[in-house]
Amino acid sequence: MPRSSRPRIRSVAPRLGFILAVLAAVLPPTAAPVAAQVVPSATVTSERLGGADRYATSVAISQRLFPSGEAPVVFLTSGQTFADALSAGPAAARLGGAVLLTAAQALPSVVEAELVRLSPERVVVLGGPAVVSDVVVDRARAALGGSIPVDRIAGADRYETSALVSAASFPAGEVDVAFVATGTNFPDALAAGSAAAAAGWPVLITRTGALPGSIAAELARLAPDKVVIVGGPGAVSDAVAAAISTVVPLVYRSSGPDRFATAVQVANEYLPTATSVVIATGLTFPDALAAVPLAGALDGPILLVQPDDVPAVTRDAIRARVPTTIVAIGGPAAVGGITLGELVGWADGRLAVPAPGPTYPGYDARYHDYGEMLTYIRAAEIAYPDIVQVLSIGRSYEGRDIWAAKISDNVATDEPEPEVLFDALHHAREHLTVEQALYLLRTLATEYGSDPTITGLVDGREIWIVFAINPDGWAYDLTGGPYVGWRKNREPNTGTSAVGTDLNRNYGYGWGCCGGSSGSAAAWNYRGPAAWSATETRVMRDFVLSRVIDGRQQIRTHVTLHTNGELILWPYGYTRTDIPADMTVDDHSTFVAMGRHMASLNGYTAQQSSDLYVTDGDQIDWMYATQHIFSFTFELYPTEQVSSHADHEPPDEVIASQTARNRGALLYLIDMAVCPYAAIGKAGAYC
Repeated sequence: MPRSSRPRIRSVAPRLGFILAVLAAVLPPTAAPVAAQVVPSATVTSERLGGADRYATSVAISQRLFPSGEAPVVFLTSGQTFADALSAGPAAARLGGAVLLTAAQALPSVVEAELVRLSPERVVVLGGPAVVSDVVVDRARAALGGSIPVDRIAGADRYETSALVSAASFPAGEVDVAFVATGTNFPDALAAGSAAAAAGWPVLITRTGALPGSIAAELARLAPDKVVIVGGPGAVSDAVAAAISTVVPLVYRSSGPDRFATAVQVANEYLPTATSVVIATGLTFPDALAAVPLAGALDGPILLVQPDDVPAVTRDAIRARVPTTIVAIGGPAAVGGITLGELVGWADGRLAVPAPGPTYPGYDARYHDYGEMLTYIRAAEIAYPDIVQVLSIGRSYEGRDIWAAKISDNVATDEPEPEVLFDALHHAREHLTVEQALYLLRTLATEYGSDPTITGLVDGREIWIVFAINPDGWAYDLTGGPYVGWRKNREPNTGTSAVGTDLNRNYGYGWGCCGGSSGSAAAWNYRGPAAWSATETRVMRDFVLSRVIDGRQQIRTHVTLHTNGELILWPYGYTRTDIPADMTVDDHSTFVAMGRHMASLNGYTAQQSSDLYVTDGDQIDWMYATQHIFSFTFELYPTEQVSSHADHEPPDEVIASQTARNRGALLYLIDMAVCPYAAIGKAGAYC
């Protein structure tokens, strides 16, 4: 089929994108498509094509590709294994068709409905009965009335199947280039697929160490001018390249150091001027397999991301390419909502590459450094501007912004709603606290509108997150080998070479009163020469006081995030007395009830702060005593030293599990901002 006769794509996303678009057709409620997320942008059209599962996602892609139905051919392939589908995308693009996924033993109802809607002239089933059973074939044939050919292409192995798909779709002597990629993994063939689909070329798969005879024979039949191997020698060996050269003399390799870079390399070489980009996760295969014909019709590459991270190589490709259309494939578990916002931000110039600064070593790369944190929270604001607002609440001693986010409906308006405050990184080495704050932002932003509990919390409260109170100390801690183990800020002290103040001993209540801090500037818990002497504690003080409106503090509940110990602490730290004169019995009971309930949700231990050790001049004492905020400290994972890391710097493998662990407890604290005394059954008396 001539390239010009392949179907063109009509965008279903409004240019300005201030509303959520809907997919072109309605699917059965058992597998409804994910509503297209449109990130507001003046220059970039963005959309999401995803469903409740991999099968519904393939349907959403098909509906985007064929909004009026009538695809000439449909390739039906396994959604449980990737091998047979790797060659299907370019073949479908060549023939003007679609790729749909199926389970091995049953045709999903959503896919069956899409087959009927497309009304193809024929269906091609890929793989043998163990991959796509005869039951599925019979069901597809019956759904189409029994008169439409439903044929199976299956070789003795995945490589012969690849060769047979190519032979059925690409006439001999009519392709300039053939791509070859490993058949043992999916990303390289996926990257090749988008370029191949756009140009009308095939993708064949090979073993890593030996060229299958079926592939050699198909290359000989095709007789392309050139073969492009996608992936490095670890994926397709030099021995395979040499074997290919005996069939097609001109052999070229396109690869990068990883799957993300390889996708960019292929895009830059074969689709250098494309203004449309398809985005898929690089971690799992199902969503992107069906997207290859769409990428071909858009004349755009498929670039890869992680669900909640845009690799630097992908970021730089987006910045250089400046696409006007970005299509994310799959639901938020595949391409996160904030990730899509970040991609749009790079494309339209609202995000800037952070200035170079200290960063984490490669083995802890899942942690966000200061610049990456800022990019992430800015991307959240871009993706969810109606509920996320990012602002600097002040600057550190060395001039770094102390960033915060406000999360609420009508976020630009200061509404008369109870407020909640979370803050992180008083102590520079407590890296996990930043990740916990980012987790909370992601949870609230991405699940708003789909999770009824979170929607209600965001609609009824104003939620503040301060992500890193001590950015200077954080940067200094990352300059070590690998970490300094630094705790304090970086503000010099008069008359001594010792640098820094323990910010959580510098607040203005009980400062220096009770042996819970040190007067020595060299000490790790140095309280500073006076309360509020540290730049960063003054920033926090001024922010909290700014929330006093009409004489009343709007912040009702608060958590400050620390490590370590897996503890939930309530005031006071300055005294071991449970109920001193500056605390009422009901307030103490409320602290105990809330603390114990949160501990029941995350498995921590709840106790009074001074039960751990006496602290004076700490934040939660000041928050409660002067502002009457029900304020807690969360001491995060671990309870003891982990591996070779210091106990405050756990390995990045624990980030996902340990931040998710606190979900219920943090949401409970937000909920209780309406009336903390509800925890002891006295809402009527106080609220």
